[in-house]
Parts: sequence; C-alpha cells; structure tokens
Amino acid sequence: MRMALIVVLCLSLTFAHDAKVAWPRDVNSRGAARVVNSESLKGQILCGYQGWFCCPGDGSSLNRWKHWFSDGNPAAENLTVDMYPDVSEYDENDLFESDIPLKNGRGNARFFSSFRPNVVRKHFEWMRDYGIAGVFHMRFMENLDKPYPREFKTQVLRNVKHAAEATGRVFAVSYNIAGKTVNEQVLDDLRADWVRLVDEEKVTQGGRYLHHNGLPVLRIYGIGFKAVNVANTKKMADLIAWFKNPKNKKYRAFLIGGVPSGWRQRNRDSREEPGWSAIYNSLDGIHPWHVGRWTSVKGFANYYQQTIAEDAKYCSKQGILYMPTMWPGFSWCNLKQDDPEAAAKRLNSIPRRGGVFMWAQACQFAQDPRINTVWMAQFDEVDEGTAIFKVAASRKDVPAGGRWLTLDADGLSLPNDWYLRLCGEAQKMLAGKARISMTIPMKP
Repeated sequence: MRMALIVVLCLSLTFAHDAKVAWPRDVNSRGAARVVNSESLKGQILCGYQGWFCCPGDGSSLNRWKHWFSDGNPAAENLTVDMYPDVSEYDENDLFESDIPLKNGRGNARFFSSFRPNVVRKHFEWMRDYGIAGVFHMRFMENLDKPYPREFKTQVLRNVKHAAEATGRVFAVSYNIAGKTVNEQVLDDLRADWVRLVDEEKVTQGGRYLHHNGLPVLRIYGIGFKAVNVANTKKMADLIAWFKNPKNKKYRAFLIGGVPSGWRQRNRDSREEPGWSAIYNSLDGIHPWHVGRWTSVKGFANYYQQTIAEDAKYCSKQGILYMPTMWPGFSWCNLKQDDPEAAAKRLNSIPRRGGVFMWAQACQFAQDPRINTVWMAQFDEVDEGTAIFKVAASRKDVPAGGRWLTLDADGLSLPNDWYLRLCGEAQKMLAGKARISMTIPMKP
C-alpha cells in the first residue's frame, strides 16, 4: 500500500508539471551546519566532482584546452560541453578567453581551470552556502602513469582537500578504471596510487576526508561493467581483499563499488559470469550508475519499484551500504560530434522539467529506510548536462556561438543556482531535518 502511494505521488509530479508548476513559498537553503560530519556516510548526499577542466595558460603542465573544446581550438564548432558555466563569481585571473564572442559584444566567452585553487574553493563555498555535504572526487586511472596528467590530477585533488578543509565540507577519492587504453594492469596501478596518496599526499589526514565505520571511504568505478576492459575476477577479488586487510592498516578503506545498474542479476550492462556475484557481495558499499536509466518521472517510479527497491532490499540483507544515483537530467550534444544532425537531437535529451525530475528521485530515496546515502550526479558535469553548479540560466546568458542547454529549456524561468538549492533541500530531507514533501518547497 505504501509503495503504491509513493508511485501515485511521483506520477502526480509529472501531471502537475504538464499543467503548470505551482511554486509554494520561498525557502532559503542556506544556513546549514558549517561543518559536515566526516565520520559517517549516513544521511549524506555526495556529489560527483570531475575537476577535469584545463586551459592554456592556467599554470599546469598540460597547458591546453581540456574538457571544454576538442582539437585545442576554442571555437564554437569544437565545443564538448552543453552547459555554459556562470563565471561571474570567479577571480578574473582564473578565467581564460575562448574564440566565441559574447552576445553583448564585450569580448569573448571565458572558461575556468580546475587546476586553479580558487576555482575549486569557490565550488566548495557554494556547497557550504547551499548545505551540500561534499564530493567524491574522480581520479581517472587512464593516463595516470604519465607525469603531466598525473600532476594535473593530483593538484586538483590537493585543491579539493584544501577547499574541503576551508569550508567544512567532506571529500573522498573515487577511482575510475574505465578508458580506451586501460587493461587489467590498472588494478595494480590503482593500489600503488592509493599508497602514494596516503603516504605522500596524506589525503586521508586533516579531518575532512570522509570516513565510515572508522575507515576512510574509497570508491572504485568500473567494477563489473561489460564496457570496462577488466574481466579478471581473481585480480579484482585480490584488490578488494587488499583494501579490506592490507599488511599496513593505514591503507585500509571502506570500499564502495561503482557498479553496473544490472549488478544484482548480472544482466544489462553487467558482466554475466557467475564470479561477479561474489565480487559484488564482497564490497562494503554498492553504487550502481543510474544516469540515463529512466527518462521521466513515471519511468523513475517504475525503475525504482523494479530495480532500486530490490537492490536496496538485497544490500540490506547482505549488510552492504547501498547508494543510488540521483541526477537532474541529461544532455550529450556537443561531445558527440560524429553526426551533427544526430548530435543536435541529444541536446536536452532527458529534460529536467524545472527540477521536478530530480525532486521525484530525492523524495523517493528519502522515504526508503534502506537508503541513507545518495550520489548526486554531478556537481560540475557540463559535458553530459548533469551539472548542478551555477550555469547560464537563459538564452541571453550564453555566448553568441555554439549549441547550449540553459535552465529555461523547459519553459520555466529559473535562477542560475536552482539546482544547488534543490540539492541542499534534498540533503535536509535525507538527513531527516526537513519534512518529505512531493512539492518542491521553494520558489525560483
């Protein structure tokens, strides 16, 4: 009966939006706890944080456009992002000019580099101001063996650590073992890198690194995916066993697997060999990747019933922490430039519906007693249009050239910080500090 009621309430959100969203009184998300509890995952919404943006002249050894443009040419036709970041609050020295003119005729569009400490600090200040707990910072294993990419990635991690300490947020490392050039050697490289981060970067020290059950939290994305070139279950089992019981206890971790959505039944995007069930069951936490798995509020309600609720029930019985993915919408236009006509159709391919799409997920997760931790995808992912940080709110705010997704794409006028506010309110619900309401509790 309770499940049926939840589904009906979720569906009602769709109908409410199709008519016209009735926004109730304004609620300010700010004023949350100044220091987030770093000793538990319980009651936390953690954002994925890419921190992979690079620009020529940013002081990094890479010294090139990365994750903004392809081919090193900062022109509109080479864009690889769908959302334009609102750059009005960044330090002028941390912004780098492209070749795309602004609509007001006052110069060209500028972009930030994650290599700059003040940029990451600004992002964490927003998290603090809007009541967002912190991040899992992605550390991509591809090219980590090369000095220049490794130094860039490690400097961004330092920026994250310092920003978390300065703002009272939390952070944890999330390795990514996917990539075209990655093979099973990546598991040995990952272990060696973790030793280096603990010993040399002292990443788990300082009080802001996220812990659970007395252990530093670590996530590894790519475990069990068909599309990831790591199929050796023995090597994977050995790595997991090492994290659970290394000779030197300072390397031990509470290990969360970033796994396929079909992990429990070993179908869809999961490898199907029986040995993978033992791998999944050996993890301390399970985080299935859910972005793109539903396209509407109704679709989410069905997916929750058929998959997420069953996943959460299974993990509860196994004593495994379960962390589903919440996401605001999806757009993948400029990154897919192989077919311009098809790429154009990918702009706003899964609409945000003014936040209703994301809010339905937040409410459902907050109501499920087996779900105490949520991954928010993602803080700064403008490549795939899931970013929740401050971006261009309307067409008048984007550069003159290029294809852009703005926050008014679904016919609602929204402020540039709308999704930061939504995430902060969702955090309150999950932590039991706000009433669970199927109506978004604030006005734009």
